[in-house]
Amino acid sequence: MNTNMNENYGNYEACLEILEREAGLLAQLGPIQEAVTRAVIRREWEGFDSSIHSLAELSGRFEDLEGERARIFAGLSASLPGADGAERFYALVSRFPEPQRQEITGRYRELKRESLKLKAANTDLLDYLDEARTVVGSFLETALPKRFGPAYSRQGTKVPQDMRNMVLNQGVTG
Repeated sequence: MNTNMNENYGNYEACLEILEREAGLLAQLGPIQEAVTRAVIRREWEGFDSSIHSLAELSGRFEDLEGERARIFAGLSASLPGADGAERFYALVSRFPEPQRQEITGRYRELKRESLKLKAANTDLLDYLDEARTVVGSFLETALPKRFGPAYSRQGTKVPQDMRNMVLNQGVTG
């Protein structure tokens, strides 16, 4: 690519690099999210906090990369002749020569594929948690029907009716 093309097409290499870094982070998030899902389903809490911390850290890094990607693509869009600065991804890359377009769309598809895998795994976990919450709520409603009336603390203030904690034999579980 000659210097003139670099000027006309902005920082193409930065676009490729940011897409690759995002796909790499998503690939790292996948196994950790699977471990968290397995731990929740099997109720194996050892190492759970470190997995959650790792997820939070990688998610923060991903958000930073998303912001950087948005800035790079906005700059790229502004540098292309005839672009309005607010073009969508495929409209933007359609202006690249064929080899560059194929490479950048390939990396973008890889990013989307990894994103969809994580979304599906997350949906499975959320479905499991919703089902577990419903089962526990139904059990408690049947076993302790008076529990669903107003509840008050020892100080006399009204306590919200969630399932975070339950007092059994003067011990808090939850």
